[in-house]
Amino acid sequence: MFNFCKEFNSCKEFKISEVIKNISRFEENEKYSTNIEERFNIPWRMEIVKNNGYFEFYLRCEKEERENMKWLIHVDYTLKLASKNEMMKWTKRGTWIFLTRPSRCGCPNFISWKVLESDCVVNDSIVVEAHVKINKIIDSPCIENENQKMFLLHHTVKNVSSIKEGGNYFTKTEKRFNIPWKLNIERKNGFFGLYLHCTKELSNKNNWTIEVEFDLRLVSLNGQSLSIKLTSTYKEHYGYGWDKFLRWDDMLEKYTVNDSIIIAALVKITKMTGCEEE
Repeated sequence: MFNFCKEFNSCKEFKISEVIKNISRFEENEKYSTNIEERFNIPWRMEIVKNNGYFEFYLRCEKEERENMKWLIHVDYTLKLASKNEMMKWTKRGTWIFLTRPSRCGCPNFISWKVLESDCVVNDSIVVEAHVKINKIIDSPCIENENQKMFLLHHTVKNVSSIKEGGNYFTKTEKRFNIPWKLNIERKNGFFGLYLHCTKELSNKNNWTIEVEFDLRLVSLNGQSLSIKLTSTYKEHYGYGWDKFLRWDDMLEKYTVNDSIIIAALVKITKMTGCEEE
């Protein structure tokens, strides 16, 4: 069922760690995710955010949502940030249950960004660690709503390096449940932005709304991936996403193979109004 490797005396415990560089260039609302690492056949990574003067620190479980399956992973976790004083580490502990889809747990106000800069940054770098103990894993079939509207959009983008600063790249429009959709890459202020567009036009007959939960994903041709989950309501031709998905140069370094990447959106339509004729 699971390949329980011999980590920490054969207990279901593990540690992931990384040195994160170029801390001084972080901008407000910027996110950084470490590479995915598999432990006990489950993909994990850490995520940090600079937000409103704070250093946010999270543990992410990237186990995929699967049709007609329900899963649960109960963990105890400890998030650690190394200090310049080797005898001290900034530490937060907690317990969490990951359910059915990729999600995260952690601390939105781990420490202030100023304290991070003064106490933890060495050579413009920090060291972060996540210690995890898996208490329970449940993976079993479940009955899904037969009328559930879910779909996947994906596209291979070639010649990524040709997208200039301030430029955009749009995929072709594809219809799902008779609604037109497309994906959009934006290169702005040194960041890679990714968006899901609903291109349905306004109607003279009636107003319409489409409520969705969606997972935007950047995938390397070698399998490495980065994702973010969002919830939005479309009322007109518009695109929702994240303008600071990651740094443009980090995207080129970590995710491009032969100057190509894959962008994708896994979309779940939770409610539609005004679309009955379609």
